[in-house]
Amino acid sequence: MNLEYENLRAAIKRTHSFKYKPEFTESFNTELKDNQIIPLIIEVFEKLEWPIVFRDNKSVEAKCQGDFSKLVGKLTIKKSTSNRIEVNSKSLEGNFFDFGKNSKRTGLFIALFKKLAVEYKDSGKLDALELEFEKENNWSDYEIPSELPKPKEFKEPNFVFSIIGGAIIAILFGILIAFLTVNFTYFIGVYELGIGIGIGYLFAQVLKETNYLEFRPIQCILGGMMILMFLTNLFTQYQFIITKNNILELGFFDFIQLRFESGLSIKSLNTGWIGLTLSWIFQMVFPYLIAIVKIAGITSNYTIEKIPEKVLEYAIYLFTMEKSESEVRAALAQKGWNKKKDQDNVMQAIAEVSGFQQMNRD
Repeated sequence: MNLEYENLRAAIKRTHSFKYKPEFTESFNTELKDNQIIPLIIEVFEKLEWPIVFRDNKSVEAKCQGDFSKLVGKLTIKKSTSNRIEVNSKSLEGNFFDFGKNSKRTGLFIALFKKLAVEYKDSGKLDALELEFEKENNWSDYEIPSELPKPKEFKEPNFVFSIIGGAIIAILFGILIAFLTVNFTYFIGVYELGIGIGIGYLFAQVLKETNYLEFRPIQCILGGMMILMFLTNLFTQYQFIITKNNILELGFFDFIQLRFESGLSIKSLNTGWIGLTLSWIFQMVFPYLIAIVKIAGITSNYTIEKIPEKVLEYAIYLFTMEKSESEVRAALAQKGWNKKKDQDNVMQAIAEVSGFQQMNRD
């Protein structure tokens, strides 16, 4: 933020907010034409270098950055039909007390909005911003393609190969974790984080190869993978220990019983079988949660990448022009996308784009 805007913010009086995620709201009137308000709001955010995460004809949302470019707050600006503008700033972190930071943000936005409103009105730049916004919003520069790229050919989704690939990954990770646990120090949390990221990435690649993207069954497969990895880990540890200590007469279930009797020791504290059980649950649940997030991100991107950019843009244009889904499907069919599964892929890609946008707003 440049020095001029820093001075503007310094002159604003703080109003403290107390809440799990503190927020502050204030409003003001403007004499600008209705069609000039949203374009100027966007201009203010660009001046402040606060990334815009959502906009339409009635509101704009942006996130503001703190130290190290960390996103610390979200501003939502809404206009009413009476040319009254409401400015809300909400902390993105649950700090309970904001030390007046939200009021500083809303005050800075309002001060800069009013300043630019005067300057741009005198210079004629307001009219230019209004015209540019209308062109973007109405897709006036968009040229409807005379033809679209042909649909890509993909394999039929293969559920069985997805399971097989997942099982192989789980077994390999189970063996690796057992080796590291027996031969090195086990760091609870660190191993699980690595497992979640690793399994999530590799299984997502398997799903891309098998073209299997049904999320609910994927969750079930991943849950089975975590159980299989955990059992493989225990059994491999058992094999390493009996071989290293030459106690081949010790059975696997005897080994498990001894583990329960020994319990889990954290430094000088022995948490017993309860602590051990909880740690085993953690070893499966935490990596599962990390992996499912990783898989969701990769498969969502893959769903979008399956559709040529030109086709996706055309479909979004049609929806923006308030066409119904049946009308969009008919328009795609006229340009070579007449198979239902190809049209379904387009609709799914649009849903994923919308999901990313919503996630970016939260």
